Amino acid sequence: MKRFFLLSALPLLIFSSCKKEVTQVQQVDQAFSAVYDIAPGDWTTTNSGLSYSAELDVPELDNAIYQDGAVLVYLSFSGTSYYEALPQVFDGITYGAIHGNGYISIDISALSGNPVDPPGQSVSAKIILIDATRLALRRDVNLSDMQAVEKAFNIR
Repeated sequence: MKRFFLLSALPLLIFSSCKKEVTQVQQVDQAFSAVYDIAPGDWTTTNSGLSYSAELDVPELDNAIYQDGAVLVYLSFSGTSYYEALPQVFDGITYGAIHGNGYISIDISALSGNPVDPPGQSVSAKIILIDATRLALRRDVNLSDMQAVEKAFNIR
């Protein structure tokens, strides 16, 4: 009987010594993407055709992404199966992008400075928004010491 009692009490002793661990939920920065179609009529010029631009309304590009994140822009022309990262120069035409809160403007101009024709076909623009947290630069941390880095930036 004593043996039965000891054997039945053993699981209680084993499981009562378990520690409850608390899991901390942390925000994970993410990337978001969307593809926009730019029609031939969407290109506008303000300098007699020396350059053209198409502005994309991107309300997800908020101040947090503008200040601390990143914006990547890729173009794909009709009939191609690939995207080219901007900025880019192709056949003497420069392609670039600028952005601000809520918009991205894609610009084209001739490398020579001569007038340029806007694209005559539809262009796909892949926009990738990367949300990020600003690094707290700590000049007092020895970046060669992993333990010091983990402690200073609260890395687990």
